[in-house]
Amino acid sequence: MSLFSEFEKTIDRGFRRWTEKMFGPAESSQLLLVHRAILEELEGKVQVVSHGRRMFPFPRVTVTLISADAERRALYQAAFGGEDRLEKDVRESLEGAQCEVPRGFAVEVKTSESGGGNFQIAYGVSARETPVAPPAGAGRLVVVKGKTAQSEYPLEKNRINIGRLAELTDSEQRVVRRNDVVFEEGSDEAAGTVSRKHAHIRREEGEYRICDDGSEFGTRVFRDGRSIEVPAGNRRGEKLRAGDEIYLGRACLRFEQ
Repeated sequence: MSLFSEFEKTIDRGFRRWTEKMFGPAESSQLLLVHRAILEELEGKVQVVSHGRRMFPFPRVTVTLISADAERRALYQAAFGGEDRLEKDVRESLEGAQCEVPRGFAVEVKTSESGGGNFQIAYGVSARETPVAPPAGAGRLVVVKGKTAQSEYPLEKNRINIGRLAELTDSEQRVVRRNDVVFEEGSDEAAGTVSRKHAHIRREEGEYRICDDGSEFGTRVFRDGRSIEVPAGNRRGEKLRAGDEIYLGRACLRFEQ
C-alpha cells in the first residue's frame, strides 16, 4: 500500500483544481501525471527507524523538470514552483502519513531543456549531518516598519527580492518574479507604499548592495543622520553598511552584519 494512499486523493484533487483554473483541463491532466510520479519517487526515500518511526532524511530536495520546449518549462515552473505548490504538497503528504520532516525542509523547483525523463530529483545532506551554515559575515534584514511574515530575514542568497506580493505573473499567469521579503498588501499604510517589485539586495564578493527596481515611491538609505537616494534602475545601487536603515516608500528595514 502506498504511504500516501490515505491522502493522495485529497492532494490530487487540490492540485487538479488549481491547475485547471490556471492552465486549463488538458494541461492539468498532464501536469497531474508528473505530480503523482514525483510524490511516488519521494515516497521511496522514506525510512523506517527505531520503534517504527517514519522519517524523510533529506532537508533539501531539488526537483528539475525537463523539456526541450521553453513554453513547457515555463508551465512547469509556474505549476510546481508557483506558490511553493510542490513543497506544500510534499510536506502535507509526509506529515499526513505521520512521517517526520527535517527542520528547515525545502523543495526547490528548477527546469532544464535536457535530461532523462520528465524530471530528476536531487537530495541534500542527510538530516543527521550538520546543516550548511550561512557564509561568514552574512547579513540580515530586521523589519522596522511595515508588516511582513517574519521579523527578520537572513541574507543567505546572492539576490534577495523585496516587494508587496509573494510572486508576480505575466498576462499568461507565468511566474516572472518571486519576492523573498514580502510586505503584506493592505496590512498598513507603510506596506502600501512598497511596490510589487520594489527593490533587491545583491551580494558580491562579501558586499551587499541595494538596488531599486523602478519602484513608485522610491528607495533610500538613512545613514549617519543623512538620507541617500538609491537611483531607480541603476544596477550598481548603493553599498550597504551595518546599521543602515533602508526605506522602501515608508516601510523600513535595518541592515545588520
